Amino acid sequence: MSNRIRLRFVTSVSAALLVAALVGASSAGAATLVCNGSSKLCDKRLNQVVLPGSHNAMSNSEMNWSAPNQRLSMIHQLGIGIRSMLIDTHWGIPSSYMWGGKKVLNVKTVSASNPDRKAYLCHSTCELGATSLSVGFHWIASFLSKNPNEVLVVVVEDYVGADAIDTAATEGGLSGYVYKGATSPWPTLRSMITSGKRLVMLTESSTSTVSWYHPAYQGLLRETPYSFSTRGQLTTPSQLATSCRANRGGDVGGLFLMNHFVTPAGLGIPTIADSTAVNAKSVIVARARACKTARGLLPTILAVNHVNLGDVVGAARTLNGL
Repeated sequence: MSNRIRLRFVTSVSAALLVAALVGASSAGAATLVCNGSSKLCDKRLNQVVLPGSHNAMSNSEMNWSAPNQRLSMIHQLGIGIRSMLIDTHWGIPSSYMWGGKKVLNVKTVSASNPDRKAYLCHSTCELGATSLSVGFHWIASFLSKNPNEVLVVVVEDYVGADAIDTAATEGGLSGYVYKGATSPWPTLRSMITSGKRLVMLTESSTSTVSWYHPAYQGLLRETPYSFSTRGQLTTPSQLATSCRANRGGDVGGLFLMNHFVTPAGLGIPTIADSTAVNAKSVIVARARACKTARGLLPTILAVNHVNLGDVVGAARTLNGL
């Protein structure tokens, strides 16, 4: 074999090996992609995945809110595996009051007509606790930046409007992560992670002037009732079908919110005992499966109080077949 022929042969073989190596690396990368904690979820569409969720995620004792629904801050909730958050927004202004001879800073709830208003995360009233909306969005953006293989869904009980949400998303660095594509069908987790658009934003309001901020109950999201005064309504087998009945959104929409928390009669302040009982993995799994029987699909979001109690993350894994 001449040197010229030998050189061509070696070059051809080297090129073939290089292509094979690149293809192999690409295939290995695709096979090992992890989506929300498992490669088994990557090719499932968003509405086929069960997400552990937090009810009134912003209301937490870690940041000294009064009558909180959670113990952990939003950042720490995300850190333990929460992948959907239900949050409330209100208008407020910085304020203060005197307590024990000392000045205590807080936020006062105001109307949309107040020229000094700012958007806050608040539950019912900002006097009970408040976080700047743009700061809250920055926390979510920071988590997404540090965790590139995670997909989140946020549902907003919105009293400030879509324009304020859009502004806060920009100020908080969240805009670059917001999903802006089709909602029928929903994308796979793989495609959302590959594109980097990994946050679905839904509003409980019936309208929105921002294209990526979707009215939840206008064909996208269905839910269960959200007012349960006793544990038995969520734990007794004979009551589960009733607890899963259609509420907002009717039976339309591929996403399904299972509200799974007790709101006691009276002041409605959630208790540790109630959350510990209903957040048990076996309880959540049993009710979710009852909801599938009653409504035709598994819940997409498991929304609970006190996410650190019980095992909502483990329940989601079981329901996802992991």
